[in-house]
Amino acid sequence: MKIGLTTFISSLVVFLPLIIIILRKKYLTKELKILFLYVIASIGFEIFSITWAKILHIPNHFILNTFALTEGILISSIFQEAFINKKLKKNTFILIIIYTLVSIYLFIMPNGFFKFNSIVNALSCLLIIVWVFVYFYQLLQTLQVIKLYTLPLFWISVGCLLYFSGTLFIFLYSDTILFQKEPILYYQLWNIYYVLLFVFRVLLAIGLWFSKTAFQLSNSPSNLN
Repeated sequence: MKIGLTTFISSLVVFLPLIIIILRKKYLTKELKILFLYVIASIGFEIFSITWAKILHIPNHFILNTFALTEGILISSIFQEAFINKKLKKNTFILIIIYTLVSIYLFIMPNGFFKFNSIVNALSCLLIIVWVFVYFYQLLQTLQVIKLYTLPLFWISVGCLLYFSGTLFIFLYSDTILFQKEPILYYQLWNIYYVLLFVFRVLLAIGLWFSKTAFQLSNSPSNLN
């Protein structure tokens, strides 16, 4: 499969979660409303990035860097909202602030913003992977439903784990293989990236489809003050 086709398909699928959000908007909980912001940001950055690179023929690395920071903040905020423990919520917020400050520092370094910043992208992946495992631990401790597949954040977490674990390796070695444009590795890695992105966006859409379960749980008597 050519890289152009995989890019097109994964870019097109970015609209799938938005369609599900429109259909299930009355069931959006706080964390899913943050996911809505992430979906909107994804669409905006996708259009801007493609326009910048494909039409204007100008490197779009600064757009990718900005999106990595935005992505790390928004997805971390989703998990922060989902965490039950107040101390954990506070620590998550502190780590989001630290991540933001570190990223800004790395951006203002020479070539840190207009060149693809593999460190910022890798840090975003690592941070989100940590939140996924913390959420899974919380899920095992406080499981409120028997059928895990009916929980929106379960699907979202699986998608995050697959996507960010896979792309972490790509980002870590981006300077040596991804942007050197060695024909075989270059196309293989980009194809892997876009396949992971496609799966991630589909899983987000599936999670959003089950938003009614999260809505009912958040409004159950045991969760009302």
